[in-house]
Amino acid sequence: MNQSIETGPEKIIQDLWMAKATQALVAGVELDLFTQIHAGKRTLEEIARACRASKRGMRPLLDSLTAIGYLNKKSDRYDLEPVAAQFLIRGREPFMGNFVYETKMTWEGWGHLTEIVRSGRPLIGVDQEEAGREFFPKLVAAIFPMSYGAARSAFNTLPDKTRKGIKRILDVAAGSAAWSLPFAEANKEARVTVVDFPEVTVVTRQFTDRFDVSDRYDYIEGNLRQLAFGKGYDLAILGHIIHSEGEKWGKKLVRKCFDSLREGGLLLIAEMIPNDARTGPPLPLLFDLNMLVHTEQGSVFTMKEYRAWLKEAGFRKVATIEAPSPSPLILATK
Repeated sequence: MNQSIETGPEKIIQDLWMAKATQALVAGVELDLFTQIHAGKRTLEEIARACRASKRGMRPLLDSLTAIGYLNKKSDRYDLEPVAAQFLIRGREPFMGNFVYETKMTWEGWGHLTEIVRSGRPLIGVDQEEAGREFFPKLVAAIFPMSYGAARSAFNTLPDKTRKGIKRILDVAAGSAAWSLPFAEANKEARVTVVDFPEVTVVTRQFTDRFDVSDRYDYIEGNLRQLAFGKGYDLAILGHIIHSEGEKWGKKLVRKCFDSLREGGLLLIAEMIPNDARTGPPLPLLFDLNMLVHTEQGSVFTMKEYRAWLKEAGFRKVATIEAPSPSPLILATK
C-alpha cells in the first residue's frame, strides 16, 4: 500500500531539503542568471558565459531552478517562468532579488537554532541598540519591494476622502520609507516625519530622493524607545517593527502613536499575524522562530492580542485591510 506524502517520509525529506532550494534561488539571483535569460541568453553555454560561471556549476543550478518553478526548459534552451519574469529581472520594478540579502543576513543564526531554543537567547539580539544600528540599515533596502507593494494597496483601499485628509504622517522605524511613500507620492501637501536611527535614515533619504519626495520628509533620529514623536498627526505607521520590539515595547509603541495622533487619526500596522490558536499560517509562526533567533524580546502576536492592545491604548475602531503581504494590515481609528 502506497503511503501519501502526508503520512510517509516524503514530507520530512522535502521539508529538510527546502533549505537547499532556498540556496539555489539565492545563487540564481546573485549570479544574475534571470536577468541574463531575459536578455536573450538561453543555452547553458550562453548563460554560463554571461554569468561568468562554469558550465559544470551552471547546469545543475539551471535544472534545479527549473524543477522548483523559476525556469522552464525545452530541449537545451531555458526560459523564465512568469514569477521570475515579473520579480527577478534586475532593473525592472518590482525587483524582489534584493530580498535574498535578508536570507543571507539571517542564515547563520538559524544554523544555531537548537542551541537557541535550549537557551531562549539569540546569538546577537538586533533589538538591542548597538546591534540594531548595524543590522537594520542592511535589512531595510532588501525588504523594500514587499513593503512598498502592500503600502500602495493599503493606500488605494482607503476612501478618497480619507486619503485626502492625510497630510501629516508619522513613520515610526521607517527604514526605506516603504510604508509612507505611497501617501507622500499621492498627496503633494503631505509631510512625513520619520523616526529611526541615523544609520538607517541614510537609507531613508536614498529612497525619498529616488521617489522625488525628499523635500517633504523630516527626521527625528535616535532610539525610538527614547524619543518623543510629536503631536497632531493624521496617520501613524508601524511597519514591521512591533515583532522585533516584543510585547512590552510593542504596547508602548501603540500607546505613543495613539498620543501622537489627532482625534480621528489613523494607525496603520503591518505585521506577521498568526491565527488566534497559533496553529498557522506557517509563515508568521516560522517568523516567530526568526525572532527567537535574532532578538532578545521579539515575537509575533495574534489579531486578538492586537485588538486588546489597541483598545487598551484608547483606539475606538479596529479594522483589517487585505493586501499583498504575509498577513492582513491593521487600521485603527482614534
